[in-house]
Order: sequence, then structure tokens, then C-alpha cells
Amino acid sequence: MYAYRYLILSFVGIICLTAVALTRCSNSPYRPGEAAENTLFLPYYTPPTKLDPASSYWMHEGFILYKIYEMPFEYHYLKRPYQLVGLTAESVPEPAYYDKDGNPLAEDGPAEQVARAEYTIRLKKGIVYQDHPCFAKDADGKPLYRNLTAADVKRFDTPNDFPQKGTRELVAEDYVRAIRRLADPRFACPVISTLERHILGLGKLGKEIARLLEEERAKRKAGAGMAYSQEQDENVKPIRLDYLKLDCEGVQLVDRYTFKVILCRKYPEILNWLAMNFFSPIPQEALDFYDQAALIEKQIVLNLWPVGTGAYYLEEFRPNEKFVLRRNPNYRADYYPSEGEEGDREAGYLDDAGKRLPFIDKLVMIQDKETIPTWNKFQQGYYDSSGIYEEVFGQTVQVSKSGDSLLTEEMRSRGIRLDTSISMTISCFGFNMLDEVVGGYEPEKCKLRQAISIAMDYTEYLDIFANSRGVPAQGIVAPGIFGVKEGPEGVNPYVDEWDPVRKRPVRKSIEAARRLMAEAGYPGGRDQNGNPLVLHYDHASEGDPNFPAVFSWMRRRMALIGIELRERGTELKRFREKIDSGNFQTYGSGWVADYPDPENFFFLLYGPNSKVKSGGENVTNYERPEFDRLFEQMESMKNGPERLAVIDKMTEIIRREAPWAWGYHPLNYSLYHGWYKNTKTNIISMNTLRFQRIDPELRAKCQKEWNKPRVWPVSSFVTILLGALLPGIIMVHRRERGR
Repeated sequence: MYAYRYLILSFVGIICLTAVALTRCSNSPYRPGEAAENTLFLPYYTPPTKLDPASSYWMHEGFILYKIYEMPFEYHYLKRPYQLVGLTAESVPEPAYYDKDGNPLAEDGPAEQVARAEYTIRLKKGIVYQDHPCFAKDADGKPLYRNLTAADVKRFDTPNDFPQKGTRELVAEDYVRAIRRLADPRFACPVISTLERHILGLGKLGKEIARLLEEERAKRKAGAGMAYSQEQDENVKPIRLDYLKLDCEGVQLVDRYTFKVILCRKYPEILNWLAMNFFSPIPQEALDFYDQAALIEKQIVLNLWPVGTGAYYLEEFRPNEKFVLRRNPNYRADYYPSEGEEGDREAGYLDDAGKRLPFIDKLVMIQDKETIPTWNKFQQGYYDSSGIYEEVFGQTVQVSKSGDSLLTEEMRSRGIRLDTSISMTISCFGFNMLDEVVGGYEPEKCKLRQAISIAMDYTEYLDIFANSRGVPAQGIVAPGIFGVKEGPEGVNPYVDEWDPVRKRPVRKSIEAARRLMAEAGYPGGRDQNGNPLVLHYDHASEGDPNFPAVFSWMRRRMALIGIELRERGTELKRFREKIDSGNFQTYGSGWVADYPDPENFFFLLYGPNSKVKSGGENVTNYERPEFDRLFEQMESMKNGPERLAVIDKMTEIIRREAPWAWGYHPLNYSLYHGWYKNTKTNIISMNTLRFQRIDPELRAKCQKEWNKPRVWPVSSFVTILLGALLPGIIMVHRRERGR
């Protein structure tokens, strides 16, 4: 009897366990119920390492910074062409121009007469920072967390772990401090050379800061003797400077809510710079808090934990795993725009007009290095947005006879939509102009680079690796920006020819490239001693799973003109060091426009912006007096025929001398699930999250429908198991009845 009951209980237990397995089965990468929360889920590939707004200039890091920090200005979310509007500033100011004697000048007066250009910026009142321990105070109003010891912070891993936090209002001195801080050489601001040329006294301030630092270091070294190590010493006891007490005529505090930026020449683009992360406000409390040895030892530093007034704050930061941004509860009253451009209302971009921002509570970014798993998670609804990878392009997009890209019926049936746009970006193959082989300006050096530019056929590259999603570049400036010419007039004659049948540029022949190689002194790819020409390609080794295939293509193309290309891959930090020191020969890179003006591209080749000489963004270290003269003339001009003529001359110089093999301008393909709203393409601003909205209920519903558990393996197993047990149950049952 007991055996019979045992078998019956076993039978019931198997059924119950099977039911539990079928109901609890899930392939979701998130905790139960998380998909129904007001959270945006996105993947990322390259870990962010610099979040100090003074030094960060990488796009994947800006993606974080622009959601936490707020600059004086931003670009209107909906209007096109892009239009600057006030963010923390009440409005975008008009400049006041003066000559060398202090006399006012008309706004449209000659640029050469302008000796002083004043921009007065007035802030909105009532903007406050995120809650942060740097603002916490004791009962006497003194900072609560100062002079911390290792024991004090033993149980803390992030600023969010501190039990007491505070806040305060954003004031003008926070911007004055931040702009002056850019001149501090310790932060190696990548655009300081440009800013020093325009902001009155900023270069002088940088020299004064350098003098003060060396003076303090000399004192410390004298006191420590042979045991002195500058790096170790300043990790324990950073040198603190009060930037407000240092003189800088070009960055002036007027009152609590007003400051001035004063230029030494006419430079309208300064307003666009004031919409970039370099001009994020920095509270003194944050500098004081983070400059403590106990926190530095635990990597609780400003470079990893920003303190801002934006719609979000950094809640969790594990660079090689994930990071989380959460809605800032202190964020001010901010509203979705009520006007845009033609077609926005029909597209649904004005459905939320006038509503309080932000809509999304939390952003969760997961590091996903493999393209196919990332793509699968998007298809399953676990990521809310995605690009289109080369491996899946054919099953995702159909190209119509007219050349338009359309989503497949299967993708459309899931409510997925596709946005396409030519980005204000250029991807390039660059040369180090300081290198004795690929650098230099002699005619034969230029011909070597021209030959390589022909060999690097980016039309073929786009066909192989990007499903033709891009436009081969004819110069440095991206399409859609003033100065770029279309058709035969816009062709780079040193590399391409115009095809009147296909009505597009086509690459010159490899035979033409080989002739240039011979004229450069490398017939057949060999020098005068018969040695083969070997070039080295430096790159950051992590983050791009497609690199091996891309490099194989590059080597094959180079081999067509007799050049052997060798790879030198290093981690991102080491790669940056090699770029900063000029210790490389060729490299691959890209540039995303900071603002829609040709100056923001040409400045990448402006001599005083040389990476090695000044720490600027001229990574190729290109330096030509005539080009620099034309650049300085162009940057202060308004768009028109005269400016276009100057741009044409600059373009001719760099096409001929080829410091870059110009590469291509990518065509962006972005996919969004139906629950992801207000995703109008914005290729300039990264401060867009607060305008976007999701429908988490729809997402949870779709995830459930698209990821139904596969029950047949379990049910088959149970059937087989029951089939094996059933004869035994019957036999025991008969035996029990026979008793």
C-alpha cells in the first residue's frame, strides 16, 4: 500500500514540477517585472573612462555627460536647421563688438576691426544640483564630508552610498570656475588650443596655473627630498587652486546669475562651443569633496562620478558591465517643445507638447560586445533600440527600385520603425605628418598618400562591410554642411573621377595609384634600396568585433600597390597615449560634428591644434601656414560667396596634400520598437533622453508574446518519463488490489 501511495505521489510531483517549470521558464536578461518599469534598455560596446567634462571628447562618454551636466545652451530638439536655444541660460545672447580703442562696432562690420567681442549670459533662477554628499552640511553649516580617512569611507564604493546628501542652486560662478579650469594643464583639455586663441586671457591664465603648480611642486620636492614622487604625492594630496581668485579677463563674473565670455576677435562659433560638455558647470564643493586621498584611493573621483543639474544622475557605474542613469528628483520644471518643423505633428513628434520632462525614469546600459547576441536581444524586445549590423542587413531591410531602404514585412509587423540619415560624421584613415615615412609635405610624400588614398577604396569598403550605408568622402566636411559641393564640382580630383552614367564619383584605377607610388620613390612598393615599404596601423584593440575582417581588407588593398600593412593594436588607454605623443604611423578614426559648421571639421587640421604640440584635436599633426591663414579668415566669416571661396581654397590644399585618406560619411540606420516614442533623429545633440518616452506596458506584452517558452522539450521528457513509470504503477496497483 505504501509503495502504491509513493508512486502516486511521485506521479503528482512530476506533474507539479513540470507545471512550475513551464510557468517560470524565461530567457529575459532582467529581473522579474523590470520590463514593465519605466526604464529604457540599451547596449553599449566601449567602456567609458573619462567623465570629467574638461577632458572628455569621446562620443560614447558624451552620451553620459550630456544627460547629467547642463551647458548654457542646447539645440532645439525638433527644429531644423539646428537652432541654439537657452538651456540653463535665459536666452542666446547677441554679441557686442568693440575695436581696439573700445568703440562699439556694428554686428556686420569687418572682422579685422574687432578687438573685443562680449557675450553676456544670464542664467535661469532656481536650477539646483542633484543630491550629492559634496553638498551635505552639519548642524553648524559646515561641510559634513571633509578630511575623510580610509576608515571613514571603508563601506562606501560610490558617492550614492553616503548617508547624508545635500544640494544647492546653480550660480554663475560655477560656469566661470569651469571655463577657467579648462586652462589647467592637469586636465589636458583637448580643445584648449582653440579656446585660448579666442577667449581673452585664457592662454595667459594657463601659463599662470602652470607656474603655480611648478612652484608648489618644487616646495614639496624640497621638503620630501629623494623620496618625492609627483604622481604619488598628488594622489594623496592634490594641489588645489581657487580658479575664481585667478585673473582671466575673458571669463568674468557679473553677479549671482550673470557672467561674461569675452573674446579677442570675432568668432560666432563660440555660442556653439557653449553648448558642449567643456562648458558644464563645476561646483567648488565637488572639487573639494573629490580631492581627498581616501576617495581617490577608492576611485570615487569627479572623472567617474559627475555632479550635475541635468535630468539624470549616475546611479550605478561598472564600466565593463553596465551603468545606470536615474531621473534626478531635483530637476527643474522643463517641458516638451510645442513647435517643430513641417511634418513633425503628422509624425507624432508633437503628441507630448507642453508635458513635463523627463518622461523616462531610468536608463540601463548593458555592455554587449558581440553583434549577434545584441541583435537577438533587440529582436526579443530586451533592447529598445538598435542599429543594423552587416550580418543581418539582408533579413532586415529591402532596397526598393528607387533606392529607398524599407523594413521587411516581418519587422514592420512587430511595430518596429526605421530612421535613416547621413550623419555629420567622417570616418578616415589618417597619417601622422610627423612620421618620416608617411609624413612630410614634399611632392613625393603627397603622392605616396594620394596613392594610398586611391588604394583605400571606400566604395568597396562600404559595399563589403556596411551594405553600402555611407557616402565616400571627397574632403573633410560632411554632407549637408555649408561648403560641401555636390555633383562633378564636388569630386576630389586626386583620388576620384566623376562617372556621368552612374552620376557619382568613382575611384581612380589601381594603375593610377601604382604610377603615383613610382613617382613617390616606391616603384612596385619598394624603396631605392629594393626594400619593401612596410607601414604600421595603430588602433585600440577592444570594442570592435569586426576589426579582423576590416584589417584583412585594408592589408589586401595596400598590397595592390606593394605596401605591407602591419597591425599594432593596444588597449584604449595605451592607444590614446600613443596618439597624444605622436608615437604612431597610421591610424583609423572618425569625427562627429560638434556643431553644424565647416569650421568644426577644418579645425581638425589647423596647425595650432596639433595633438603633439598643443594637445588639440589635430591628431595627424598637419601644419601648413597657408591653410592656417585661410582657416583663421574663414572662421570669423558668415556663410556666403566670400566664405565659400575661402573654403574652396582650403579644400584644394588638403586634397592635394592628403593628410587623411578621406574615408566615408556613414548613413545611420536606427531601429526603434513601437513602444519607444519621440525618437526624432538628432545628429548633433546628445541631450535627447529627457524628450523621449516609452510605453513599458506594451513592451512587457510584446516580450511575453515574442518569448513564449518552448514547452515541447519538457513535455516530451515528462511523457517519456510517465510512459516508463506507468507500467510500474499499474503493476503495483494490481498487486495491492490482490491483497
